[in-house]
Amino acid sequence: MATRRTIAVMLGIPLLAGGCWGMTHEEPPIHFQQNMDHQERGEAQERNDFFADGRAMRLPPKGTVAVGHLAESDHLYRGVGTDGMLATTLPEGILLSEALLDRGRDRYAIYCAPCHGLAGYGDGPATRRGGGMSVMPAHLHLPRLQEEPLGHLYRVMTYGQGQMKSYAAQVPVADRWAIAAWVRVLQVSHLAKETDLPASAQAAATRSTP
Repeated sequence: MATRRTIAVMLGIPLLAGGCWGMTHEEPPIHFQQNMDHQERGEAQERNDFFADGRAMRLPPKGTVAVGHLAESDHLYRGVGTDGMLATTLPEGILLSEALLDRGRDRYAIYCAPCHGLAGYGDGPATRRGGGMSVMPAHLHLPRLQEEPLGHLYRVMTYGQGQMKSYAAQVPVADRWAIAAWVRVLQVSHLAKETDLPASAQAAATRSTP
């Protein structure tokens, strides 16, 4: 008899629990440990007179880096080599390739050409609107810029220089290096002679000359 009662109770509990599924109640749920749920704490955007500025939210310490945004490589993130000098090469993991240059040309056309021009002569369409600019964009083929390391081009995009503001918020790190590589291609092509072209390209240029 006891066994039958035990079996009946065991079968009845799931049925009772299932009958409560989907029911609502106005009373709060039972809290076996209330310390964590009912502790005195400040919520986001809440006022808190404990602090002098009256805000519950506290500013993070200066220099705090968001999770996943730790920039450990000076070469990759700051354009500086292990010797502390401006980097003359691409960072490790970013390979000079046709795909990289295509990406650089594409991003350059979007972010740089409006001021610097597609060919880098500082004559982009923004210079011809509203009476031009008080300070003209840099001519990327100037001798002093031809001599600058690749890291300099990256850093100007990252931190800005003169009238040009930082593009770090608009252009990701890898794209900034791609743009720097494309600017270097523009600079090299500016100084190239016909004899520097491959024989096939020289032949094609000769055929296309009227």
